[in-house]
Amino acid sequence: MENIANISRVFNPDECVFGKAADSFHYIKEARPFADFVLCRDIDGNPTAVYGHDLWDFNPYRLSGNTMNYFRFDLLLEGDFKADRRALVDEAKYLLFCIQYFAQAGHTGTIAVSTLYGYYQVIRAAIIYCLSLNDNQFVGIITLSELFSNKRYLANFLTTSDGDSFQRRTRSICKHLSYIGQEKIGFKSFADLEITNKGSNQTPVIPTRLYLLFISHITEDLEALEGKLDRLPDFLSEFSDRFYGRSTEGQKNLKVRKKDLRLTMQEALKKFRLDKVFSGELAVSDTKTLSSALKSIQYRMRLVLHLYTGMRNQEVMRMPYGCLDEKRISEEHKDEQGDVIVQSRVIKLISTTTKFSGYRQSAAWYAAPEAEKAIKILQLISKGLARIHDVDVKKCELFLNPSVVTNPTNEIGITDLVSKIKRPVWMETLVISEKDFDDLQLSDPERDFSEDEEFIVGTVWPIASHQFRRSLAYYAASSGFVKLPTLKRQFKHLTEAMTRYYSRNFENIESVFGAYNPETKEFDLPADHFIFDCQSGEATNIVDMLMDDMLGSAEKLYGKTGGHVERQREKLRDGEVLIEDVREDTQKRVDAGELYYRDTLLGGCMTKGKCDDFMLGQITGCLTCKEGTIKEYKVDSQIEQLTDQLTHFNESDGEHQVMSAELNALVKYKQHRMTPEQQREPEEALA
Repeated sequence: MENIANISRVFNPDECVFGKAADSFHYIKEARPFADFVLCRDIDGNPTAVYGHDLWDFNPYRLSGNTMNYFRFDLLLEGDFKADRRALVDEAKYLLFCIQYFAQAGHTGTIAVSTLYGYYQVIRAAIIYCLSLNDNQFVGIITLSELFSNKRYLANFLTTSDGDSFQRRTRSICKHLSYIGQEKIGFKSFADLEITNKGSNQTPVIPTRLYLLFISHITEDLEALEGKLDRLPDFLSEFSDRFYGRSTEGQKNLKVRKKDLRLTMQEALKKFRLDKVFSGELAVSDTKTLSSALKSIQYRMRLVLHLYTGMRNQEVMRMPYGCLDEKRISEEHKDEQGDVIVQSRVIKLISTTTKFSGYRQSAAWYAAPEAEKAIKILQLISKGLARIHDVDVKKCELFLNPSVVTNPTNEIGITDLVSKIKRPVWMETLVISEKDFDDLQLSDPERDFSEDEEFIVGTVWPIASHQFRRSLAYYAASSGFVKLPTLKRQFKHLTEAMTRYYSRNFENIESVFGAYNPETKEFDLPADHFIFDCQSGEATNIVDMLMDDMLGSAEKLYGKTGGHVERQREKLRDGEVLIEDVREDTQKRVDAGELYYRDTLLGGCMTKGKCDDFMLGQITGCLTCKEGTIKEYKVDSQIEQLTDQLTHFNESDGEHQVMSAELNALVKYKQHRMTPEQQREPEEALA
């Protein structure tokens, strides 16, 4: 077991809002993590999930604003067959550990904690299934490795539940285990387990007419509230007094003396000049209806954020109070007399956290003016509620639960905007017409929407938060004004393929970003349209990728440009160069067109012009390109994929010969450039 000593623990000193980094694991043949290996830490660095413990809490890394159940291995140890149960639990913990750390860069990228919990639920059911086979005199209790390496066992296991999510998760587990490989997990899993999935339809695109109606209505709601809630924090702070806002009779029943009577709700609203805001649909008569009205405002503002950013539901719901930030994308220019001839350009960003992170890390989204207005309204609500809780609002979430106005002793938490929300009345007017249905069908020709009762002509469109994400991608792509890489950064996708999936079939429908000009046969946009700010922010996105992907990562880079980056990292670590100076210089060079950066299948590329290898799909051209950076895990991934693809062709096939050449080049590069004993190739500085 001397290999275990080679496992290193690296504590990440960079704090995030919700939790600190887990231990780092460097795999060596047959090594296993120590019993005290930390899988999850809270914000103070205290372990909440330790490998050797039988109860794991991953809530500090939870991407949702809601809490999640613990991984309860201890309950699986109760009952007969103690030794078998212990062995199965130990096996389950190692498989989950492997998925967390090795499944398609899970520890640093793709496995969300909620997804890992779903896998735990399947493996928990698998343990119960393995134990149940004791009643079969021809089989007896089997191990998890025997289950996941035997299609007959798996087929029988899948009959224990008819849920679609159960089957999808089982298939995902098999695929992850196959990707991780037999050397690490100890058995060969199936990457292509055949399971028929029902209900896996893509999120529908909101039809054009309904989309425009929604934009119109939600914008009217936003404008009706903008600038009219400035006194809301002072008003809400009064509700730290549990008698405030109650009726005179109610206060007397609670033994409040006449001279100590507080203002009634209507008196309080008039005092703070909020009576006109809280009227009509948002009418308030007591603390209960006030809480409901505040939730209704939060719900509306959440929809505004979905509409203008494409953020996911939980990305919105976990936003911190201080989520607005500014980023300068161009400097001001003065003439010889010192007069400003070109104003500096600044865009607003929304800071939140990414879905594809092993732990919560900072990310940013472009904030259109409407999104900024919505956030400021939400901040006014949070500021008032924080005063009732007597806490610093800057340390709070943006969507605080308004229920505290009904009882000042309620614990602080994030509001629930799913159940018991008073939706705007105008939503009932979004009725699906025949034209809407035709547009919907065009957006996804492979799906028969007539079989789904939710989308029948004459019914109200079923608004869901994720629809705005896909609709924004769909219509933005159809406009031709937003490039796929820009959408990719805005939507925080790992690959452009996911963006293409969201926006597929966009060519079937008219654009909503501008009016069609019959003379030019193109769509025209107004000069102040926010899409232009999105495009201006593309240079900022390039800088972000350069800083985060190259200088902000601890991963060793290879290739000619990779060597230069490694030397820059050394200067940063030694304090010779400040990260602020590097970023400022990088921003200027990107703005001037001197630098460019894009993701590639093997790492990254700084080629500013067109690339013949990229156009022809010759990935190994990156290995010798002077503008390329090479990442070892991407090389490993391509080697594995090519090896698998070769099995589908005969050696005489042209495809087999091309892929064999690519594979051989990658393997040689891996052997001669990436092994510790080999000398790195001569590096060239950036042009």
